[in-house]
Amino acid sequence: MTRFIRQLIPAIVLSVLLSVLACTGHPEAVDVPPQPVSTSVPVEPSADLPTKTGTPVPTVKTTEVPSSSPSPSPTSVPSPATATIGAVGDIMMPSIFVTDALQKDGTYSFETLFAPFQEIFQSVDLMCGNLETPVAGDDVGYEGVTAPNTLLTVFNAPDSMLDTLKEYGFDLLTTANNHCLDKGGKGLYRTIEKVREKGFYQTGTYLGAEDRKNPCIVEINGIRVGFVASTRVLNGAYRDILTSEEHTVIGHLTDDGKTLSAEVLTDISQVKEAGAEFIIMFPHWDYETDKRPANTTKALAKQLFEAGVDCIIGSHPHWIKSAEYMTVEREDGPYTGLVLYSLGNFVASESFRLRMGIFARLTLEKDPLSGKVSLTDAGVLPLFVLRRNISDGPRNTIVPAYRDPSRILHLLQPLTAKEVEMIALARESALNRFGTVEGIRILDETDPR
Repeated sequence: MTRFIRQLIPAIVLSVLLSVLACTGHPEAVDVPPQPVSTSVPVEPSADLPTKTGTPVPTVKTTEVPSSSPSPSPTSVPSPATATIGAVGDIMMPSIFVTDALQKDGTYSFETLFAPFQEIFQSVDLMCGNLETPVAGDDVGYEGVTAPNTLLTVFNAPDSMLDTLKEYGFDLLTTANNHCLDKGGKGLYRTIEKVREKGFYQTGTYLGAEDRKNPCIVEINGIRVGFVASTRVLNGAYRDILTSEEHTVIGHLTDDGKTLSAEVLTDISQVKEAGAEFIIMFPHWDYETDKRPANTTKALAKQLFEAGVDCIIGSHPHWIKSAEYMTVEREDGPYTGLVLYSLGNFVASESFRLRMGIFARLTLEKDPLSGKVSLTDAGVLPLFVLRRNISDGPRNTIVPAYRDPSRILHLLQPLTAKEVEMIALARESALNRFGTVEGIRILDETDPR
C-alpha cells in the first residue's frame, strides 16, 4: 500500500500543477470551435432596414474626405443677361399741342398728353423715340408758321416737353430728321444741348466733328447696345445756314437715295469698334405716303445689315408700315435682322389715320458662355392720338389702343362710347397696316401674332 502511494504521488503533483496554471491564465490563445446557432426560431426583420425584394437595394459607400480636400460642387451655368428696349415713332410738336399745353401762368404742361403711357414707358429698360422738332427756346416762337420758300410747317417745342418725356420714362432721343433745322443752326445746337442737359442719351445730330467721334453706346444690364441715327432728307428752308458743316453735324443716310453714305458707314464702324455688342439703327427714311416701303428703302435696309447693324427702327413716313426679318450675308456668315420700316406717328394732329402709331418692345439676350447678343422677342402695341372735349377745353392725349379700353389709365375723365369706338377702329386699322409678321406678337394678346 505504501509503495502504491509513493508511485501515485508524482501523478497527483503533476495534476495539481496543471490546475494551478489553468487558473492563473495562459498567455497563448486557445481556439474554441464556434457553437452551432439554432434556426428553429425565426428572426423578425428590423423596420429600419430594407427587406429583400426582387430588385437589389444599392449600397451607398461613404468615404470620408480629408478637410484639406473639399468635395467639389457642381458647376452652375449663369443665367443669360436680358435687356428690354421700347420705341415709338415721330414726336412732332404742331402748334395746336403747344397751345393745348399752355397754362394760366404762362408755363407749358404736357402731362395730360403723355400720361396714359407712363407705365408702359417705365416698364422697359431703355425707352427711345425720334424727336422730330427743335427745342429752340421761347424767343423764336411756337407758332406753326410755314417755312420760307416751302410749304412745310416749322416746329418748335418748349423745354418742359423734354421734362415730361423724361419723367414718364424716355431715355434716348434721336434727332436726325428733316425738321432738325426748322429753327436754323442755333436751334439744332440748342436742341442737342437741352436734350443732353435733361439727362437723355442722344444721337443723330452733333455739336461738331469731335462730338461725332463719341459714339452712343448704352450698357443695359451688362449688354452694350450701340445706337446710330441718320436721315435721308432735310427740309430746305434753312440748309444754307449750315452749308459748310451740314455733313459734319447731321447724320446723312444716303447721298443718292440708293446706297449708304460714307459717313453713316463710319458712324456704324465707330460704334462697333467702341465695343457695342448689338447695334440699333434709327433711319429717317422712305416716303410720306401710305404705300408699302419702297424698293430703295429695302435696299438700304439690306446694306445696313451687311454693314453690321443688328436691328432697324424706321421713321418719317408718318404712316405705319410693315416689318420683316431680313437675312443677309456677312463676313462671319448669314445674319437675320428685324427691320420695322415705320412706327408711324407718336405726336401728330393730322387726319385720323395719321394719328395712329406703334409702340414696339424688343428683348435682347446675351449668352453667358459665348457673349453673343441676340434679339429674342419682339412685340408691338397700337396707339392713337385722342383729341378730347373736356370741361376746360380740348385736350390731346395719346392712348395705348388696347383691345380692352378699360386698361387705359390716367385720363382726366372716363372715355365716352364714341371715344371707345374710335380707339377700337384705330387699333384695327393700325394692325391691318402693320400686317402679320411671324415672330412679332401683339403685346396685349396672349397668342403670338
